[in-house]
Amino acid sequence: MKNKKKKPTLKDIITIMSGMQLQIEQIKAHVFNGDRALDEYVKMKGDKEKFVTWLEEHYGKDDKDNKEAEKK
Repeated sequence: MKNKKKKPTLKDIITIMSGMQLQIEQIKAHVFNGDRALDEYVKMKGDKEKFVTWLEEHYGKDDKDNKEAEKK
C-alpha cells in the first residue's frame, strides 16, 4: 500500500508565506538603496545630463514593451 504524502497544514503555509514576504521586503529595500546610491553618485559627479544622454543612446526613448502592452 502506498503512503499518502502529507499535505501542508495552514500553519505551514502561513510560515512559508511570511518568509516569502520578508524576503520580498528585503529585496525591495535593496533595490531602493541601490537606486538611491546611483542617484547620489550621479549628483556627486555632476554629470547628470551626460549620463541621461548616454542612457538614451544605449537604451533609447522608445519603450517597445509599453507599446506592445497597449496593443493587447
